[in-house]
Amino acid sequence: MKITYGIHVEIAQDNNDIRYMITEDGIPIQDACLWLDFISVNSYLTGERYAYALLRYFRFLKANRLHYRQVTSKRVIEEYIKELLGLGEKVINYESRLTFTALNTYITVLKSFYHWLEDEKKVSTNPVLYSSKRTRQAPLVNTKLLYGQIWQFDIEETLLSRVTYRRKRNHLKWYSEQEYKSIQSNLPSLRDKIVFVLSVETGMRIGEILGLKIYHFDPFNPSLEIVREQNIENRSQAKTTERTLYIYQSLAEMIQTYMGTERSEVNILELDYLFLNSKGKHMGKPLKPRNFLRILKNAGEKAGLTKSEIRTHSGRSSRAQQLVELMRDHPELGITKTFINEELGWKSERSIQPYEKGYSMQQKRKIMDRIEPVILEKKKGCNYDEN
Repeated sequence: MKITYGIHVEIAQDNNDIRYMITEDGIPIQDACLWLDFISVNSYLTGERYAYALLRYFRFLKANRLHYRQVTSKRVIEEYIKELLGLGEKVINYESRLTFTALNTYITVLKSFYHWLEDEKKVSTNPVLYSSKRTRQAPLVNTKLLYGQIWQFDIEETLLSRVTYRRKRNHLKWYSEQEYKSIQSNLPSLRDKIVFVLSVETGMRIGEILGLKIYHFDPFNPSLEIVREQNIENRSQAKTTERTLYIYQSLAEMIQTYMGTERSEVNILELDYLFLNSKGKHMGKPLKPRNFLRILKNAGEKAGLTKSEIRTHSGRSSRAQQLVELMRDHPELGITKTFINEELGWKSERSIQPYEKGYSMQQKRKIMDRIEPVILEKKKGCNYDEN
């Protein structure tokens, strides 16, 4: 039986607003709740993830009769992380069930929380040697000891560097044309095919797709409106900028067909969400990202792909790579970096860089085909001059 020490995450919901709180014996922990409100401004999903990470830390402190404001030793953080890993005092040659990425998330939460406490002047001041890993030149005073130590916390510099972490999973970066067609043909319903095609043809995130309402679709000027809404019913949220995406006529016709057939048959709750569950106890409710991921993985497996490598984000990556290749190969189309950034809702110009660095095998083949006659022509010219 899991010991909770009376500390829980509780959810307060008002219409389409949601708030995460950490309580002890039913009483909100003020600092934690205020901080969660602060970091949930842009996304309640971040608030949820951070709330459960901080909950685990608070329970660890309660088990060791510590208060978060009383922690002044880096050793406490190390012991906490060893508990996360299930290590106790055994840190050598252990295959952890927790990935390095997940572990880093727990540390990030602590950094953010104590940074906020520092800004709010809720942590006692203590001299520390360095305030951050980026400034290792002179001792700083009047800095919160714990935040300084957590900020400096580097797993590779501690005993925990001897822990063997589970390897990061490989994921399918983007689809080939054959993979795209094969997955689409193995999806079980028109709804699922449309969601998949939308991801590949528009580059929308799965949260943006499943957050679509019927009034976001314009069949007369085929387009979709991406709006930043909470959508707490299926936890789908747009993380990128709000924008209008124009879609192909063929895709618009697929959506209209779906709305008049599959969707109308299951819309028993009369909801506005475009994509609804079609069976079971959740019939009529909006489709959730994790449910579509399961459907996509099954279709990918039937298409001959490795199930564990399938992810919903591959459609978005495929669209990004396609646009970059078209920009290179067909300048007459007028595709620019600005156009790609606007299509994908990217705010930073650096987002396109991973796609610009590499050339696909098809592009390399085309380039070699163009180079070959030039090289051969030069060789002929050299032979002629020698004679």
